[in-house]
Amino acid sequence: MRGRRSICLYTPSTDPSGMGAHMVDLVVEFAGAADVAFMMRPTVAGRRLLDRAAAFGARTVELPSPRDPCFAGVVTGWLAAHPADVFHCHVGTGAENWDGVRLARRAGCPAVVQTQHLPFLLAHPRKRRAYARAIEGVDRLIAVSEGLRRTYERVGVPPERVTTVPNGVAPLRDPIGRPAARAALGLDPVQPVVLTVGRLTHMKGQEHLVDAVPELLARFPDLAVVLVGDGPLREALEKRAAALGVGGAVRFAGHRTDARQLLAAADVFALPSRHEGMPLVALEAMEAGLPVVGTRVIGTEEVVVDGTTGALVRPGDPAALAGALARLLADPELRRCQGAGGRARYLACHTRERMARATAAVYEAALCGARR
Repeated sequence: MRGRRSICLYTPSTDPSGMGAHMVDLVVEFAGAADVAFMMRPTVAGRRLLDRAAAFGARTVELPSPRDPCFAGVVTGWLAAHPADVFHCHVGTGAENWDGVRLARRAGCPAVVQTQHLPFLLAHPRKRRAYARAIEGVDRLIAVSEGLRRTYERVGVPPERVTTVPNGVAPLRDPIGRPAARAALGLDPVQPVVLTVGRLTHMKGQEHLVDAVPELLARFPDLAVVLVGDGPLREALEKRAAALGVGGAVRFAGHRTDARQLLAAADVFALPSRHEGMPLVALEAMEAGLPVVGTRVIGTEEVVVDGTTGALVRPGDPAALAGALARLLADPELRRCQGAGGRARYLACHTRERMARATAAVYEAALCGARR
């Protein structure tokens, strides 16, 4: 970045998940060269992210609910006392913007940028109109994948306002190794293991992975399928596994702060999502040298190269998922080759540094436009 900028990173989300991790990664990359503020609601997930951002050098701002009469005053008051060159709003579909962009404009921020972390999924006309109003004051939109960008262009966002900046992740620090990761999950040192990480929600499609387990167990009787994460569908998924007679093979590890280190326990990583923006967890699995079996959905199909870094299957197809996983479980050399291919692709395309440089370039373009 040119000179020392002041950047405010904001999200109104109550459960930012991967989006929050993306924001913290920007804090890490920018904090040494810029003054960074990190603005978020202090929910359980938000509190963890606020603490992490502070530890990396950001000044943190705890937001009340957007429905709280004090909300607007907190945002504009902070920006008046700590003027920002760039106000960077992070949202999923955009419907949850809660007027953050409008408030930044009111406070006089020269450049306003908004990252879309999910495809455009709004069907209700009222929500579509609300989104269109929300981006009126945005100088530049960032899409985390090309497929995601196209969904916004299809609904009328001018192409020149959208820049694709693919997600990136940092390398894992202090890996614990396969034996320790398996011991932490209560797994046998030599049994085959398929692992997935993510909130247990409809979007992530874990039920299709559970449905694939009976077919896999017929070939690999000592298989363990590990679901790391928690969420509203946990009870339903546990019941589904029990009803299929595979409750002993499907392990529910719950939310784990060491989830990324636990990737070392796996032979194959699975991501059976219904939709994504660009999944950070797939990038983390590739950094760990794991082959990834994912679904042909926006974002994932730009990360996983079918036959080179893993496999892509049709979403909602447990049989296809089982087949792709079985091919890798049965062939150690194929796993090694595709895992190495995934790591090479991560290093070439999806490092945190590369993502931060491209984001900073969007900031500079927005500021140049503001000066003109």
